Amino acid sequence: MIIKLFFLITLLLQIAFAIPRFALENGTGCAACHVSPTGGGMRNDYGNNVVALDELPLKRWQKSGSEDWDGFITDLLMIGGDFRIQGLSYSDTDSTTKSVVFPMQADVHTNLKINKKASLYSRIGVVSRSSISMNYWLHLENLPYSSWMRVGRFMPNYGLRLADHTSFIRGGNTNRTKQFFETEGMIITPYISSPVILEFGLPLKSSLLWTLSWATPILKNSEEIGNFTTHINYVGGGETLSYLTGISYLQEENVHLIEGYGGIHFKQLSWTGAVSRADNWVDSGISLAVYQEIAYEIIQGLHLLGKYDFFDPSIDVLTGSISRFSLGLDIFPLNILEIKLQARFNQVDSKEYEQKSPELLLQTHFYF
Repeated sequence: MIIKLFFLITLLLQIAFAIPRFALENGTGCAACHVSPTGGGMRNDYGNNVVALDELPLKRWQKSGSEDWDGFITDLLMIGGDFRIQGLSYSDTDSTTKSVVFPMQADVHTNLKINKKASLYSRIGVVSRSSISMNYWLHLENLPYSSWMRVGRFMPNYGLRLADHTSFIRGGNTNRTKQFFETEGMIITPYISSPVILEFGLPLKSSLLWTLSWATPILKNSEEIGNFTTHINYVGGGETLSYLTGISYLQEENVHLIEGYGGIHFKQLSWTGAVSRADNWVDSGISLAVYQEIAYEIIQGLHLLGKYDFFDPSIDVLTGSISRFSLGLDIFPLNILEIKLQARFNQVDSKEYEQKSPELLLQTHFYF
């Protein structure tokens, strides 16, 4: 059972996403800390040596961090990695409580600077004992009007880029932690293989970014030529007050998705939220997902989190929606380590549903 669960949930983080509240707290786009121009995955020099080293860790252990590591092993080549181990206590389909500990993510990133306008990125991740997943792209930057272009295999830039794929605005619950329905989340799920994609990005002004992409299909059994996605987002503000907002649209065959999101950071308190609507995603109806998170930085390196997730597979049906309340801590003891502790309480609006026990989660994330 543990091996099967490992194979299943390892898929959960085939792509390493950013944590939006960090961009919000810094009042800058995700690309300020990441190699990817849309954020997530491998951290750049600023992400390694400023944010991860000075702004995230507990101050009492901050001196233990290495100021010599910036990711570069030569003048042109950077490497990085993300490794996660997770413990999970959950109610199985037979209503018994199961506890497992398993490796969740093992990704190695590389980024080769070819010249001032081009770089080549790759990410290799272990999916199971016998297979790996791989993302890669050629990034052309410093084009006219400061625009850029990427071509390769990666996911479209859609919606609020969360590290937690179990949120319903992303993939939703995994098979063993599903509450009621076969589909319990939106289209950008951990079970989708990254398509071949061509993406354009245009900074319209400082901190305002528009992206447009065409890709091969990402839906199962799709008969259309491909996928169209566009996204625009803005991050602004100062040291005390900052904010972000964005909207995305995705279309493939007769499936249409639109997501709007936003966030505000004031002193030690941050709020981020998103609302996502999908037409013809679950059967031929309209689906709705909501995400809300409040984070309070108790001290540097220790964050208290409260989250609310909601998913209704069909708003035309009076019952059947799913709500999840989460409470936990996000701890950064060192500049290479994150520890997550969470309790999740699920509720399903259906007389046929028997309430399950809360899910308890412990996750360690090693990164460099």
